[in-house]
Amino acid sequence: MGGGKETPRQKLIGLMYLVLMALLAMNVSKSILNAFIIVNDKFEHAAHLTHKTTQAMMDKMVMQKATLKATGAAQKEVDDLLAIMNSADEIRELARTTANFFVWEASDMIHHSDPIMPAPFYIEEGSSEKPYFSLMQMDTLSKKDDYDTAPHMYLLEGVLEPSERGTNIENRLFSFRDSLIVMAAKYSVDNGEGGSKDYFIDPSLLVRPPNSHDTTAFEESIQEAIKTCHPNDQARIKRIIEVLTVPEVIGNHGEVYPWIAYQFDHTVIVAAATIFTALKNDVKMSEQLAIEIVSGRAKMETFSFNKIIPLAFSKSSYINQGDSLDLKIMIAAFDSTEAMELEYYVDDTIHSGEPLIFSGEPGDALKLSGGVGTHYVEGTIEVKEKGAVKKKPWKFNYSVGAPTATVANADLAVLYKGWDNKLKISASGYDPESVKISCSGCTISKKGEFYIAKPGNGKVATISVSATSDDGQNVKLAAEEFRIFPLPLPKPYFANQTFDKPTMKKGTAISASQVLAKLGDSPLNVKYTVTGFKMIVSKSGKIAELKAKNGKLTGDMKKAIKKMPKGTSLTFVGVSAAGPSGKSVPIGGLSFKLL
Repeated sequence: MGGGKETPRQKLIGLMYLVLMALLAMNVSKSILNAFIIVNDKFEHAAHLTHKTTQAMMDKMVMQKATLKATGAAQKEVDDLLAIMNSADEIRELARTTANFFVWEASDMIHHSDPIMPAPFYIEEGSSEKPYFSLMQMDTLSKKDDYDTAPHMYLLEGVLEPSERGTNIENRLFSFRDSLIVMAAKYSVDNGEGGSKDYFIDPSLLVRPPNSHDTTAFEESIQEAIKTCHPNDQARIKRIIEVLTVPEVIGNHGEVYPWIAYQFDHTVIVAAATIFTALKNDVKMSEQLAIEIVSGRAKMETFSFNKIIPLAFSKSSYINQGDSLDLKIMIAAFDSTEAMELEYYVDDTIHSGEPLIFSGEPGDALKLSGGVGTHYVEGTIEVKEKGAVKKKPWKFNYSVGAPTATVANADLAVLYKGWDNKLKISASGYDPESVKISCSGCTISKKGEFYIAKPGNGKVATISVSATSDDGQNVKLAAEEFRIFPLPLPKPYFANQTFDKPTMKKGTAISASQVLAKLGDSPLNVKYTVTGFKMIVSKSGKIAELKAKNGKLTGDMKKAIKKMPKGTSLTFVGVSAAGPSGKSVPIGGLSFKLL
């Protein structure tokens, strides 16, 4: 996408566009258009690998912070590292929202092209509060060869000029570029004279290449802009600018196209979506370069070691069938010529007496035991740092439990028909492979950390937990009885109001667009979909019904609401909804007096 010297990947994208135009002229088959899906998947894979590299740098800084605190580093060193980590977090959030914007645009474009496809047409990865978006597999699209939607959305009708939405794509890209380089370039260094030297960049000095070939002025403007950056940062900041800068126009067979028009004029939907994925990839690559800049400013103390060994550890060595084990592999560096000297306290956080002493070779294990309950161990280990012996603090918490079992319903104290009831079941003191879970009156299976119970037609179900002891005997640990109820029916909602509020402002009714079905304050998170309803209207003094086949108001319904005078009733009847079973059932109606 860059305006400077093109990388092999960018040359591939350019070639892809040329091939696309030729394919369209030949009325190409859908099987060939599937090649664009492969290119899109490769961009997604590249973005994923870049994300992993960036995450590794973030994890390294977390380890650096822990090391500084463990080694008793000066508070200024810790504060400097925290400032670097905060800058990195801000860069990541800016990149996440920008990358997600391009994925959302592709998703919305696909929805306009093919409304029967899922909306949104992307999956969420990572944190539930701050997820990363990735397009779904486009091989499911039924209109891969649609070349009307992209130009309709991003170009003005009948001319090769970007629409407001098309211009917003360029604006979002340049806004990200300028914000990113400002955040990455900002740096202050002690000048040794009691002051500091500030490094920065002024994005307004950058000029946009007039076309894809005339980049001289653009390259000169980069050199001018990065003069105020730290010398160690200039090469990476220059690369970020090149990756995120697009020319004003691009020549093609003697004709000149604005950049947006070159991307989307007569572009089939799979190729247009691939363009957005390529932009997302550029954002992720630039994010990595920016994180390399700021993370490279972190400083670490050095330690004396002569041996490196791999360590493999996990929170547990037992797993149930169908589960997975989080095994961590790390490298430990230490001095094998120095004995391990520990001073520690067990369940004595105020250190009331003399510490316990443990001497041994590096890697020797400290054996711990105790009665049932939680225990706390903390102490110091002697470490030679820069030739001097220092005591570094450590602590560890562990629990001792008695053989027992518990059953807890994650939803309510009942089981619901037609619903995946989530149960947390544990049996401490026994090998998990020997624990057996059974149910009378329901079926039960393991899914992740929960057991899923599905009741039958009875009124009561009993869930039993048993295990096999070391001597081969079957031990019954728990048996819990649950009442069985049908799922509650949802209530209809319009403009976030239901039966409990009989009035509604007319402006609120006009701005609303659909009737919803929800359980209200119920703790169950059951998704219901409205499958139809009727709206009562008055036409020429007669009562009539307007019908909707889903939850969305029809155009006639919206027009009717606008025409309703204040003081009249807005009435919906025959609202039906479908729950997890897919069966549509009536859930009542609504009536509001318009104010």
